[in-house]
Amino acid sequence: MWFLFRFLIARYIQKIQPTKQLLDWVIMPYRVQLWDIDANLHMNNVKYLKYMERGRVEHMIHTPWLQEMHRRDIKALIANTEISYVKELKPFQWFKVETRISAWDDKYVYMEQLFTYKRTVFTAAVIRMAMVSMKTGKRASPIQALQDAFPGLQSPVPPASVIALNQLVQAQRSETQAIADAHAAQDENKTN
Repeated sequence: MWFLFRFLIARYIQKIQPTKQLLDWVIMPYRVQLWDIDANLHMNNVKYLKYMERGRVEHMIHTPWLQEMHRRDIKALIANTEISYVKELKPFQWFKVETRISAWDDKYVYMEQLFTYKRTVFTAAVIRMAMVSMKTGKRASPIQALQDAFPGLQSPVPPASVIALNQLVQAQRSETQAIADAHAAQDENKTN
């Protein structure tokens, strides 16, 4: 809901035009609020996801991403998120959410997000997003969609974190499928 509200305000009330290029970092300042903290007196891990969403929305608004994908009736859906919590954020502490598109391939667009203040990195995340047609609900090729929207733009070389994320997802899928199969076999044995 927040995304829709922010998009409508940016597009129709503020009339924000993109000021950054697609591959630029978009940096937004925030401050840890009382409702962000948990019993350990630091920002709760779940709250990072909220600020990451805000960072992605601001990236979409301040680069041509949102306008171009909206024009083509394509949306991006998060497929995977890998977060590394490096250092805790304390109540009322200032921080920045830095967001950029780092690469894309035939299946996914990859974004990097950092929580920083000055030279300190608090959290780092890699996000894998699928592109989907709003008309058909079917997957769209990021290579084709981005080539149509930004002729001549090539994906940067994927950072090591993107390659590692893809390997992690493949390993998780294999392992979790084996676990699900084993549990289903146990359930079948109980009912027989």
